[in-house]
Amino acid sequence: MQLLSKEIPNRIIIGTIYASLFLFCSQSKSLIFLIILLSFFLIKSLFEFYNIIKKSKNILLNLFIPIIYIIIPISCLFLIKFQFESGKNLLTFLITLIWISDISAYIIGRLIGRTRLTSISPNKTIEGFIGSLIVSMLVGPSLIKYFNIELYINLYLLSLLISLFGNLGDYFESLLKRSFNKKDSGKILMSHGGILDRIDSLLISSPMFYLILKNYLN
Repeated sequence: MQLLSKEIPNRIIIGTIYASLFLFCSQSKSLIFLIILLSFFLIKSLFEFYNIIKKSKNILLNLFIPIIYIIIPISCLFLIKFQFESGKNLLTFLITLIWISDISAYIIGRLIGRTRLTSISPNKTIEGFIGSLIVSMLVGPSLIKYFNIELYINLYLLSLLISLFGNLGDYFESLLKRSFNKKDSGKILMSHGGILDRIDSLLISSPMFYLILKNYLN
């Protein structure tokens, strides 16, 4: 079975280290750890992005896409913790749910995935995509209550949106790499590829979550 391949232990180990570091920085009372981590993400993601598109002559792609796709979303991750009283729990919730959504899509896709979601990324399946949405809707509301977050929005809808936008982020990065014949954005995380490969789901979901917090947070 594919799920038992030697790639799985590597993904679990690297994923756990990555998630633990991110969660530590989000839960820390000091902002300095998050600033250092996000600064590293920002610099490394920009480096990987330009390495992917280095053959491009499109000025719009070279100048404006990094601002919209990388700089603003990473800034939103910082603002989520900095601007809101319960910021550390809000950021931890977002990171955790995105992590759960990604893992659900991967595992469900490997176990029962039969229908390719898109030709852009042959490993992504409709079963994995739908499974990630369902799991996120089931887990998300419980996470919100656990972190004692009060939002004036349907919790199932919020969880669905976060997972959906996270999947879109993953899809967009796959489209970007496919357009320039790149398999991974980098090799820093072994089986996980580069930093951009790891935070692609957060890059689309974080601005959406930030806007929801601005309008629906109690």
